[in-house]
Amino acid sequence: MNKFLSKLSAVVVLAGLMAFLSGCGGSGQTNVAQNLKAYDGGEFTINIDPSWKIINQSDFYAEIPKETLVAFTAPEAYDGFFINVNVVREDLKQAVSSLDYGRANINLSAQNLTDYQKVQEVQMDMAGKPVLLHIFQARLSPSEKLIKFVQIYATKGNYGYIVSGGMLPDTPQATRDMVGAIVTSFALK
Repeated sequence: MNKFLSKLSAVVVLAGLMAFLSGCGGSGQTNVAQNLKAYDGGEFTINIDPSWKIINQSDFYAEIPKETLVAFTAPEAYDGFFINVNVVREDLKQAVSSLDYGRANINLSAQNLTDYQKVQEVQMDMAGKPVLLHIFQARLSPSEKLIKFVQIYATKGNYGYIVSGGMLPDTPQATRDMVGAIVTSFALK
């Protein structure tokens, strides 16, 4: 009976993820993914909207952490917020599994972000290795807008990678689908 409930739970979680990523029309994810173009980051690839701005480390503001490898932003702000996706690489000093790295980061988010609310957590496959997808809402500080995040956590060797998409919770469904497609397209080489 426990195995059945476990499988049923996994199916429900995956169905929820698919609904989030595909939107109301059912085929949104496929259509969105077809419009994305590959970006080669040297040690990774990610598919991005060709109209989005690519911001490399040499273009970062001083406040951007040095661990951020690249950021992508929508060409126009939505309600004063630039929808974005970024890739961060952290030196972990030792090898850690992607799942442990993801769980540690999820715990840090829950403990340190204002108004944190987990929407979904799903284990996914990245080139045969399990990674975590984490969808949540939070404020980076009490005075900032509530942001919906879609993040994937992966590791390779002694490095941890966080791919994070950020948007306002009321961002149109088509744009949410695109951010989800961009984040989940990340692949380590």
